Amino acid sequence: MSISEQDVITKIRAGDIDSFESIYLDLRPKLYAFCRKYVDDIELAKDIVQDVFFCFWEKRFLLQINTSINAYLFQMLHNRCLNHLRSEKVRLSYQNSIELKFKETELNYFDELQESHVSIYFKDIEEIFKRSIDSLPESCKKIFLLSRVDGIDNKTIAETLNLSIRTIEHQNYRALKILKEQLKDYLPLFLFLLSH
Repeated sequence: MSISEQDVITKIRAGDIDSFESIYLDLRPKLYAFCRKYVDDIELAKDIVQDVFFCFWEKRFLLQINTSINAYLFQMLHNRCLNHLRSEKVRLSYQNSIELKFKETELNYFDELQESHVSIYFKDIEEIFKRSIDSLPESCKKIFLLSRVDGIDNKTIAETLNLSIRTIEHQNYRALKILKEQLKDYLPLFLFLLSH
């Protein structure tokens, strides 16, 4: 952290509104652009960014910043975006849930210095993953999405679809076998997605 930035933090801790406004005007557009990648609702994205700055100001007396103000605020926003994605899971369709998993995983991998590279990489992998799932036999695909994406247990799926638990287990095994073969070049990420 530079001496000038340490000085800004000291002033903000002391309640210097001008120093805070300078940070706000400089970083708000960047934070908003980042937030919009993971939050589709424009007004909600604005609210989340505003909340980050509000909490930053409210807790200014307790600020412990070891990196930079930029990194500190991005980390606050990162956590709020992640919480938002997790709270949205139960309200999304199967295909959107897959997209959500990739957004969440991208956030978990996020490194401010590699943001563009990471985003492009996950966009490509997401398309490959979706195509692989779409290539599954219809019944196999439906059971896999219910089980691995929506997180519904085998017993509930069996009762809902009027099938035996053994059939559900077999279809899940079949889907995993097909996907592992198709996604063998991305296996670590594929397994990570299925475990979250």
